[in-house]
Amino acid sequence: MKITPKKLLSGLLALAMLASFAACDSKKTQEAANTQSENTQTQTETQTPAEPADEDVDGELILDHEAQLEYATGFTLNYYKGGYKTFTVSSDEEHEFLLVPEGKSVPADLAEHVVVLQQPIDKMTFNSTGMMSIVDAIGGLDHVATVGTDADGWYIENIKKAVEEGSIQYSGSYKDPDYELLLSEGVQLVVDTTMLNNNPEVVEKYGELNIPVIVEQSSKESHPLGRVEWVKLLAAIMNLDEEAETYFAQQIAKVEAVQNGEKCGKTVAMFFMSSDGATIYARNGGDYMANMIGMAGGDYILADMNPDKTGNSKMSMEDLYAACGEADVIFYLSYSDVFTTKEEMIAFDPIFADFKAVQEGNVYLTSDSFTQSTAAIATIIENMHTVLNDSTVTETDTLIKLG
Repeated sequence: MKITPKKLLSGLLALAMLASFAACDSKKTQEAANTQSENTQTQTETQTPAEPADEDVDGELILDHEAQLEYATGFTLNYYKGGYKTFTVSSDEEHEFLLVPEGKSVPADLAEHVVVLQQPIDKMTFNSTGMMSIVDAIGGLDHVATVGTDADGWYIENIKKAVEEGSIQYSGSYKDPDYELLLSEGVQLVVDTTMLNNNPEVVEKYGELNIPVIVEQSSKESHPLGRVEWVKLLAAIMNLDEEAETYFAQQIAKVEAVQNGEKCGKTVAMFFMSSDGATIYARNGGDYMANMIGMAGGDYILADMNPDKTGNSKMSMEDLYAACGEADVIFYLSYSDVFTTKEEMIAFDPIFADFKAVQEGNVYLTSDSFTQSTAAIATIIENMHTVLNDSTVTETDTLIKLG
């Protein structure tokens, strides 16, 4: 068939129109697909439930965050929506403690190992003097009902006054507590030291009376600020978290100010003796007190003795002299009034006359409040730094030069 120019032109026009229709249909199809995708996304976003506000959470545990501890290793602390908190202590692997906010419900179906503490917690017993000093530092004495040290045994003024006036009662020692008083006071939680582990019958009795107890492990922290950081756990229990954060930041700042200085180059010994002089106890190289000396700019002369352990090691006088006889400075932990002057020290044991620090008059006794002042660890480091850099200083808040 013969194709004329006119027919050819008509065919081309028809093809062009078909192509145009096809392009329009494709564009409409893509637009429809995009619209459907947007609708689906919007619908999905609409269907995703919003995270409940804290005040709306009741009776369930929705994790908010875990407390980031900078130095402490002996406890864990978690915060949940609605003000719920949980914590564990390394001394008690069998239990987890749940803090239930005032006015909130206890979550259902809790595991058997969970110990519920209903806030407000304002009836606590402290058999740990170090932790009581921390409670005092953040203004938490109103949360304490009884203590295991009577008024004449306290050197921290606020606590001593509270026990003397009766706003805080003495409830017997950690190994022989007054259970009737604890029950009549409605004690909600006992905070004890590792010494309680030597009295399992007391722990058993607490269990019979349904009085929860935690054994704080701060003395086993190798870093001095690790001991102080236990303030975060106590504050969480008493709802004084903000006060604890402010206080702890201040302690870090004090220590950092000291550590920014140069090392003094002096070697330091630290030890104490039993009241009869039969046993000598020197701080292990990994102990927090040994680390305090290093942070204050000194060199602990027994740093190589059990560097991975906290606490003390027993030594004979001969071994002590061999290891510490050339120490520039002695920090003597005066747990008991063995001596108060250099002459008394030498009279107690003549070997002391051969110690370099004794000969040069660089022996410092710790103050009465030293062992109760966990809250003042940063201040103690400051005091150590002061006397290590200025031997003319005879007394600080926590160190007294032997006359």
